[in-house]
Amino acid sequence: MTFNQLVWKMAKGNRGKYLFYYLCNSFAVLFFFMYSTIYFNQAIEEVKVMEGIRDILTIPGVGLVLFTVFFITYAHRIFTRRRKKEFGLLMTLGMSKWDIARLLLLENALIAVASIVTGIVSGMVFSRLIFLLFINITGLGEIPFNLSMNMFIYSIGAYLGIFLIAVLITLYLTLTKTLSQIMKSNRVADTIKHRSPVFGLMGVIMVSGSAVLLYCTFSIPSMSVDAGGYLLMSTLGILMGLYVGLSQGMSFFMKLARKRKPYYYNELLTLSSLEYKFKQLTAIMLLVTIMSMVTIFYSTTILIINSMGEQQVMDDHPYDMAYVETETKNKLSKEALYEIVNKPENPVKKYDTVEMFIYYQDDPYLDDAYYEHTFMPVSDFNTIMGTNEVLNKDQFIDWINMDPKATSGDSIYDNGLEFKDGDAQFKYSLKKTIIDKQLNFHRYTPYSILVVNDTVFQQLSKDLIGDEVKMHLLNFADWKLTEAISEDLENRLEEVNKSTPPLESVREVYDVEETKQILKPVSKVVDYNHLRSSSKIMFFVTTFISILFFFGSFILLYLNIFSNTEEEKIKYKKLFKIGITKREIRKLVSKEMSVLFFFAPLLGCSLAFVYVFSFAQDVGGIMENPQFLVHFASISGVYLLIQTVYYFYSRKKMLRELEI
Repeated sequence: MTFNQLVWKMAKGNRGKYLFYYLCNSFAVLFFFMYSTIYFNQAIEEVKVMEGIRDILTIPGVGLVLFTVFFITYAHRIFTRRRKKEFGLLMTLGMSKWDIARLLLLENALIAVASIVTGIVSGMVFSRLIFLLFINITGLGEIPFNLSMNMFIYSIGAYLGIFLIAVLITLYLTLTKTLSQIMKSNRVADTIKHRSPVFGLMGVIMVSGSAVLLYCTFSIPSMSVDAGGYLLMSTLGILMGLYVGLSQGMSFFMKLARKRKPYYYNELLTLSSLEYKFKQLTAIMLLVTIMSMVTIFYSTTILIINSMGEQQVMDDHPYDMAYVETETKNKLSKEALYEIVNKPENPVKKYDTVEMFIYYQDDPYLDDAYYEHTFMPVSDFNTIMGTNEVLNKDQFIDWINMDPKATSGDSIYDNGLEFKDGDAQFKYSLKKTIIDKQLNFHRYTPYSILVVNDTVFQQLSKDLIGDEVKMHLLNFADWKLTEAISEDLENRLEEVNKSTPPLESVREVYDVEETKQILKPVSKVVDYNHLRSSSKIMFFVTTFISILFFFGSFILLYLNIFSNTEEEKIKYKKLFKIGITKREIRKLVSKEMSVLFFFAPLLGCSLAFVYVFSFAQDVGGIMENPQFLVHFASISGVYLLIQTVYYFYSRKKMLRELEI
């Protein structure tokens, strides 16, 4: 019999094991390719908010790689463990370790090629189906499904890199073991090692303490200054505590259970079996917990961002439309402006203008450095604020154009304002600080605007060298119907600006793109539509990734439970012989599977809630933002509902496999 014939006969005789291993590798390629169809999608790369999309894609991309490393390595370990006695028999018949290595390399190469082909083909089919489904749901016709060479290169390259590492590890372990170790490897390490209830309690304390630290990071102002550092510390603490708790938590629970003798002896078999499985499967339970936590938290966060998007646009745009007029640009009379924007079906309801003067004060200590002061006459301030403020010639108001909830309200002018320009001395005292968002966000609307007496404003504009600008502010009957008006105004301003001198500043230098953005009208509806479009893309991307993570965690659980079916069958047959009935065995199997199927996802849901609850403190807390809780409940509810369906399916299959 030739070597190739031997390989073929072994494959035919162990087709169940080969099929299991081949499907696991195909799933890995499928996951990589489906992810790459999103990451390298041409339409998504061209979105204006691409940097945000890339951030969203990078984090789960790293998680997907870590998952695939563990997934392929675990599947490979199960595949080779089931065949070690087979390798030992071949070595007994005279085959050398290098022949075994050659055999492993050949069959793994064939499985890798077959997995790549089926994984890529199925990936193209399922990616296309999911694209069509979500495009119809979200109306994102601007994101067509397309294939590129990068999708194939990165998917195949990432898979082969991970697969090669797993094969090399197996070869090393096989070549360094003796024949006797290989023959009895499946009978080793069947006991629970390092049982420590104390470490189990420490793991629980670490997770709880890190969760408290995470909450305090966003609820205590002094800690929020270094939120990034505390967030990293709490996340690392949660991960380390999870590992310790999952590996030793059942030992701690067993110790507590022993204090309740009736419960302990009634559930002794279940508790002992779960303690063993939690100890042996710590890494899998940890990975499933993290994946479910990331899936639920990620999806909830995107829903929250989508729901708060319109309110954010409203806060950023007190006026429906605004544009800036400088000494040379955007010069348009009121009559010409109204001819463009005042439509019978959507008339202008309010039109205000405010003048501003920007003075650049040289830094006395640093060359080419300066302070920027933006002045506004009190009459214009009263117009847009609806107030009746009166200022003396030596007084000013520090107007912080921000939402009070989004700023501390600290003024840098508490000691007044004093500066010198040539021989002229200017000194003003602060009357009050007002925090209110009433001007649209623009290059010429800074964080702090200095409101002064009208006469003082005119004098400053005359005596000092700076930039004079005028903001035009408009409100309409229905701002959602102003997109076409905004486009017409933009086109008209561009036409007017063609025959005027370029935009200049006494201190700033603008390139072509910056000039275009400064002179372009700021429109509430344009930003709103842009946000809706980008939010839909983000929702599509995160939902796509969440589906991958969900099926990945389910496959891990499924692989975990069904990888030792033969050993489980032998165990339950022995229990049956000593008097345990089939009904009791079915009950025992159901209890074990329910814990293994739901413990990690429920723990992941709980940790996701901790993150959602903590982040909500940054915007007023969960009570002021009940949508946080609603979105979390809907996402986690759907997740657990699907998990329940999978549980009943797997339970039925397990009982059938065990012939109970």
